[in-house]
Amino acid sequence: MSSDHLVLGIDIPVAWGEQDAFGHLNNVVYFRYFENVRMYYLERIGVLRSLEEQRIGVILASTTCDFHKPVLWPATLHVRTGCARVGNTSFVLDYRITDRIGDEVATGTSVLVMYDYAAAGKVTIPDAVRQAIEALQRG
Repeated sequence: MSSDHLVLGIDIPVAWGEQDAFGHLNNVVYFRYFENVRMYYLERIGVLRSLEEQRIGVILASTTCDFHKPVLWPATLHVRTGCARVGNTSFVLDYRITDRIGDEVATGTSVLVMYDYAAAGKVTIPDAVRQAIEALQRG
């Protein structure tokens, strides 16, 4: 995965309790890390404000994760995200998790659908959100 569009990143320390019986980071935790950086992205593009003010937000349609290298405690991981594609009612975020030395430990994607929570249905991505995505992706 090319990482030039992964414009937003956060560091996350691995917690002791996130390990599984095999002594490495449990696979479900990677999705939580994707969610953490995704929420920062959604905040930056105005989706959280739109949800609060207009009840227009996103709903997660799908998500994937490919595991490349086990993570052992103690560790701090760097999780990055960025928009790979914008459609009419949805957009795709890519994710990349690297360890302290920069090795890729996991990659993933998610499809987010713009959703009207009052009407319980998908809607076209608002122009303000589309423009915010474009601005954030430009840097």
